[in-house]
Amino acid sequence: MNLEQQLKVVTDTIEELKGEDIITLKVLEQSADIEAIVIATGRSIQHVRGIANNLKIEAKRLNMKVLGIEGTGTGHWVLIDLAEVVVHVMTEKTRGFYKLEKLWSKLENA
Repeated sequence: MNLEQQLKVVTDTIEELKGEDIITLKVLEQSADIEAIVIATGRSIQHVRGIANNLKIEAKRLNMKVLGIEGTGTGHWVLIDLAEVVVHVMTEKTRGFYKLEKLWSKLENA
């Protein structure tokens, strides 16, 4: 599965579960380990956990690599490592505090 197909699976799954403000950043030039980052917002801790869990299930169903999942304990910020693509699903408050898209966008334009 190529990068564009992986990104489509990720964004479609998040959209199906009503994830909000989905942003995709291609970061291959800034990172030797990953090709893209997807950032999305969930409405609550339970919503964030649900999106992450369903994304893990869908990725495994399609034989995508799931290298790890971090943050399900607290649910404010869950990271799903799909090898080439890393997905960050956060509550609105957490996303506003860390502003990952601004950090990576600055690097992307550098």
